[in-house]
Amino acid sequence: MDIAETIERLVTQDGFELVVCEMKKLGRRHLLRVVVDHPNGITLDHCAALSRRIGDHLDAVDAVPTAYTLEVSSPGVERGLYRLADYQRFTGHRVRLRTTVALNGRRQFRGRIAAVRTEEGPVIILRNEAGVETPIAFSDIAQAQLEVTAEDLFRVAEAKRAAREREREKDAADTRP
Repeated sequence: MDIAETIERLVTQDGFELVVCEMKKLGRRHLLRVVVDHPNGITLDHCAALSRRIGDHLDAVDAVPTAYTLEVSSPGVERGLYRLADYQRFTGHRVRLRTTVALNGRRQFRGRIAAVRTEEGPVIILRNEAGVETPIAFSDIAQAQLEVTAEDLFRVAEAKRAAREREREKDAADTRP
């Protein structure tokens, strides 16, 4: 089993989502960067607990053959999009992305994800502010991330507050005799 699969199994045990897992070389050391998310958000305590769980497990099975630093963090509000499922999940959201090849003389794009088509290879349909749609092959995307406005932040905060409230109500109902 590879390191990313092991980490994903450890992270998903408590309902967290593994956003990305990557190993980067920093001088003589290596950085194992693990980004996690949860529908109700990620706290510093979540990151610390997951870091201990992941680090203890990887060290116990000697999964990383070199010295490394483990970093566990949330994706932040302008989270990166890595998998096709990320684009499907965030359809309708604003993104900025860079392609590996020039499309109509451009490599930088901004707009909303209008659709994700998978019929003949995955294609992301990006709609700009003027309503012009640009199809971009998933394989041509070098980097993409959500682009968040203040209005988006308020909407997300309200959704998370409502989710936490529902969870508290469920917990209270479960503890009643």
